[in-house]
Amino acid sequence: MFDEWTMTTWLILLVDIVAVVIVVLFLKRKIQHKLEEVEARHAHKRLMKKQEKQDETTSPDSPS
Repeated sequence: MFDEWTMTTWLILLVDIVAVVIVVLFLKRKIQHKLEEVEARHAHKRLMKKQEKQDETTSPDSPS
């Protein structure tokens, strides 16, 4: 089968492989960036909840 392939066919195969590698690397980088965003958002949310909890314990519930 491979002995019937011409130079053009091998070139197309090589271009296709390079394109797949580029797409995989791009998607991997994009997914990692999105996961970092989600982690940062969750960390910020935890910090805000912790700060709200501290504010509730330090401030009086009913002002005099």
